[in-house]
Amino acid sequence: MVSSWDKVVAEHKEQVRARIKQAAISVAVEKGLANTTMAAIAERADVSRATLYNYYRHVEGVLLAVVQDEVDLFYRHLCDRLEQAAGPRERLAAFIGTHLEYFARPERRSRALEFQAAGISPSIRTRMTQHTDRLRQLLSEVLTDGRRDGVFHAEVSPQRHAELLMHLLAGAREQVLRSPDSVETVAADLRLLLASGLFAPDQP
Repeated sequence: MVSSWDKVVAEHKEQVRARIKQAAISVAVEKGLANTTMAAIAERADVSRATLYNYYRHVEGVLLAVVQDEVDLFYRHLCDRLEQAAGPRERLAAFIGTHLEYFARPERRSRALEFQAAGISPSIRTRMTQHTDRLRQLLSEVLTDGRRDGVFHAEVSPQRHAELLMHLLAGAREQVLRSPDSVETVAADLRLLLASGLFAPDQP
């Protein structure tokens, strides 16, 4: 049984982690990733360097934790939306719409632009790509179900087309972040591109 004191300690640690992660992003955006140091993060988070090293061993470790938080949050939200969709067509539309809606939210838009401004290193970018594998797998499952049910072309390759669609979504996400176009407009444009090449000929 977890004691009240243990809960207090756990909550305190989570608060410290949150301060450290926000401080790391703030310093990286302000000074650039190359000039972001553990000392600067500790000062911005108002913790000692010893405390910081108890939580993270290096700058990239802090930033990776931020990335993990973002991906986990989005993944849970996406799974909830997909569970509510009735069939492959609806699940594909939900995947596209949820992806764009999520990053269009002010707090998510701000965080995405912060990451870009910070200049994420190649190793962090590689880890970010690894974290998106499960998103790609979800999309592949949607395509597999749609091909089986005759909603999508028999020639659809779930793995290959999921990879291509993820790249299209990345471009669409950038459009949402950088342009005045609404999520609905960008999502509709993306669905229009897919409709002629993905859906089976007898699908409306």
